[in-house]
Amino acid sequence: MMKNDIINVKNINKSFSNYSLFEGFSLSIKENSIHAIIGPNGSGKTSLLRILTGLYHVDSGDVEARSDHAMLLENDYLYEEKSGIENLKIFGLYFGYKTENYEKYAKILNLKEHLEKRVSTYSKGMKRKLSLLIVILMDRGIIYLDEVTSGVDPISRVEIRKIINQLKLNGKTIVITSHDLSEVEKIADYISMIENGKLILNLTREEIKDKSLEDIFIEAGAKNEEFK
Repeated sequence: MMKNDIINVKNINKSFSNYSLFEGFSLSIKENSIHAIIGPNGSGKTSLLRILTGLYHVDSGDVEARSDHAMLLENDYLYEEKSGIENLKIFGLYFGYKTENYEKYAKILNLKEHLEKRVSTYSKGMKRKLSLLIVILMDRGIIYLDEVTSGVDPISRVEIRKIINQLKLNGKTIVITSHDLSEVEKIADYISMIENGKLILNLTREEIKDKSLEDIFIEAGAKNEEFK
């Protein structure tokens, strides 16, 4: 069944103080899908997420989203001296979500038995999973995840992939940025590659089934250099 677009970015322009990043940039994202945005460092991945969430305003063009959203930034902003469960409650008061349903997702993330411990004792992977749990409990239609598995141990990566797939089953749309192409290959339904603020590649999972995403990435980047 053909899915509808839940996010439409149309012909946007965005400049910062000393350079222009996006010029006539357009992108659409399907509802109830996992859409990965990939590209080298400085390509505009995180800036694009900030535009999609309204943290950055475009100079011109249109950004349309047909649902509310939550965003997980690359860095974790947690109360280190509080326990995991206290963090859930504090952020629940701030964002207005209820904590009654946390156990199901905490179990998938293998966090349940650690929630009484202080966050300062957590590994990076555990902090990442706690931040993700907070975003999940906000129960928004679109979830933006910026480098969600960056610096995370292999077991935590598997658990994070499980929860992302569960969110899709629950009808959510998940937009991720990542420089880890092997992770993207495992989870994404759609892949968009950007470089220097330009969309240079759009692929579905089926289109990369028998190919290496790394090879596609390098080839597309080389072609983009040729036409500059």
